[in-house]
Amino acid sequence: MLFSNARNRAVMNLMTAETVGTVASCAVAPSPARIAGLRLKTRGRGHHTLPWEGVRSFGQDEIAIENADRLRDEKDMDPGDQAAPVHDPVGKPVLTETGLEKGTVIDVEFDERSGRVSHLVTGEERIPGDELLGIGGYAVVVSAPR
Repeated sequence: MLFSNARNRAVMNLMTAETVGTVASCAVAPSPARIAGLRLKTRGRGHHTLPWEGVRSFGQDEIAIENADRLRDEKDMDPGDQAAPVHDPVGKPVLTETGLEKGTVIDVEFDERSGRVSHLVTGEERIPGDELLGIGGYAVVVSAPR
């Protein structure tokens, strides 16, 4: 699934059957490449992050979570936390570890059951998730071609 297809999906708390927010973006962690967290736009409360472990199911119309206790206020998150919003790859340039530019990430292809990232999608190519080395505030770093 492409992450762009998950954007704006409702996130429902199974304990209360209430919608706690909508998906705004994701945070991706390397080794192995996976969705570490979902950034949610929450009503009246700004943005919160849901660690991937808090996702119960990823459906066509909504995402189910066990309860809202797993939501974390972004203001309280350390930038080093893999689920922190700074690790959102979309819109960031892709550089190899040797400095070669490979475009800008426009989407993330992932498995909605496991959260495993199969590809980072740029305008020019699909970069295998296994090549992801890290994501920072400025760029996404991937392995250099061998």
